[in-house]
Amino acid sequence: MDNARKAAILLSILPENVVAEIFKYLKEHEIEKLVKALITMEEPKKEEVLSILEDAHNELMQVAPLKLMPENLKAILQKALPPDKIEKLFEGLIAAEEGKAIFRELENMPPKTVANIIKNEHPQVIALILSQLKPQKAAEIIQYLPRRQGIANVQEEVIKRIASLEKVSNQMVKKVADTLEEEILGVGAGKEEVLSGVDIAAEIVNILPKDLATEILDTIRKENAFLADSIEEKMFKFEDIVKLDNKAIIEILKNVDKNDLLIALKGAPQEIIDKFLANMSKRAAQMFLEDMEVLGAVRKSDVENARKRIISVIKNLIQSGVIEYGGAEEMI
Repeated sequence: MDNARKAAILLSILPENVVAEIFKYLKEHEIEKLVKALITMEEPKKEEVLSILEDAHNELMQVAPLKLMPENLKAILQKALPPDKIEKLFEGLIAAEEGKAIFRELENMPPKTVANIIKNEHPQVIALILSQLKPQKAAEIIQYLPRRQGIANVQEEVIKRIASLEKVSNQMVKKVADTLEEEILGVGAGKEEVLSGVDIAAEIVNILPKDLATEILDTIRKENAFLADSIEEKMFKFEDIVKLDNKAIIEILKNVDKNDLLIALKGAPQEIIDKFLANMSKRAAQMFLEDMEVLGAVRKSDVENARKRIISVIKNLIQSGVIEYGGAEEMI
């Protein structure tokens, strides 16, 4: 069981004045974590309570498990915290937790159904919705969006707007989720966080079929070359090498500069190093390891530049169709 849930169950069966005293000794981030767990906690089973209290006092073991409602919880916190801290805590946490339901619903629905629900929304609204979903799910949904609606290509417009997202607040996504309330039970909003829209767009485009991904990026480039380049730059990261198959690694070894590879692998995760070594002959692998040892310390900027050159080679191989990465090409 999650530790936060254990603590929430324990607090839910203690007298309010005791809980208030406990909160006085907790740090702000600990209170936030517990409040979140209490708000979202499902009715605990008695077995859970007994497990948590097995070493506690017999009197506590006899208390019926109760779920604290936010109103009761707020009353308890008022005994321990200043009013402004309580309002700030509840404004963010409750909005965020209320909001997650709709996106869980979307994750579990067929992508075509979701596309039909959101297809008539403004591309910015669609972008916000898809940014709250897993990239794989978003990529599946975007393929069912209309290519052409009026003068706009919805698919391309949505990817462009996702890439342009900077920060999504509870209130913003809550407002978006409210537009779906008539179609899906529950309302939703992701937690407030700084999002890299380009990263999200890149992950989605990576998963799309190659032809569709190329078409979308080409169209975006005509309007905003910088944005298209930014998405492409994020579409393949050095760490993504581990996702490539052995055939791709062999092609990379044929095309990259050996010295660049030596420097690029300095401080790299062992699984990436192993990926390259496994596709070399035994003798070549041994010599490569010896060269890495002789290389010694390397400036971080040199490593980053070498990795950029390696990535550039890989992107060229992907674009030329020599190696495959991302969404599979449609089979005929």
